[in-house]
Amino acid sequence: MANFEKEKILEQLESLKNLPQVKEVKALKQRLEKELERLAPKKEIAVIPKTKIINIKRSSKLSRYWRYIRLVRDNFPNLKVKQIRRQLKKRKQGEKSDIPDAVWQNPSG
Repeated sequence: MANFEKEKILEQLESLKNLPQVKEVKALKQRLEKELERLAPKKEIAVIPKTKIINIKRSSKLSRYWRYIRLVRDNFPNLKVKQIRRQLKKRKQGEKSDIPDAVWQNPSG
């Protein structure tokens, strides 16, 4: 059925090519072309598996975490990464850490 309609529209478009390009003809051509696009088979949208989405989110979050740790380490080169991570954990739990709050809030500054 769609094939028949498609052929019919193509015939109409072919007949419109010979006519002068006036406003009404252009509008009719555009309407027929849109109708032809609607009848064309739709492209399949690639579906990303849920596990891949989860892995992408995890990757981006870990990248941010390690970038943050590296920025803090730049301010305290004498501390090892393991010690900085321990201090961060203490701070998140509400305990006092050796690294000042100003560094935790803006490690790039």
